[in-house]
Amino acid sequence: MSNAGPLIHLAKAGLLELLKLYVTLVPVEVKQEVVDRGKERGSSDAVLVEQALEAGWLRVITVHGDARFAKTAGVAGLQQAEVGVVYYAYQNGVTALLDEEAARVFARGLGVRVRGSIGVLLEGAKEGVLAPSEGVRGLDRLAEVMYLSATVYRLALRRLQEYR
Repeated sequence: MSNAGPLIHLAKAGLLELLKLYVTLVPVEVKQEVVDRGKERGSSDAVLVEQALEAGWLRVITVHGDARFAKTAGVAGLQQAEVGVVYYAYQNGVTALLDEEAARVFARGLGVRVRGSIGVLLEGAKEGVLAPSEGVRGLDRLAEVMYLSATVYRLALRRLQEYR
């Protein structure tokens, strides 16, 4: 179950197809944010995500949430789309793809497995979908489109080197 951040970051870095490693669901609100509003802004990543949805390897679903859950998540700083991602992942025991720290902390507090854009990249390298050199280039491209601390970059680079 993916939030907007990983879709946007992976698409901008040319790594969106790594999501084929998973059954990736997208709440309607995330599709609206990434594709509909993205296309209005002229974002190329919006077109790539739309193509993935049309091809069927990303699927849009409606998440029917719980008002109390949404209120608690809102107090924790989550946006509506993030609430849907975390709620669905919590209810169905699936991994939540989240890059935003508040959403990651909230989800982990509920026992939800969390993976972000870097985690998807590392999984692709571990599974051999990306050659080690492609993994390093992908990490560099992700660092250009999203904030990565020096520590996170070094840890990811070290992990990529372990997969050689």
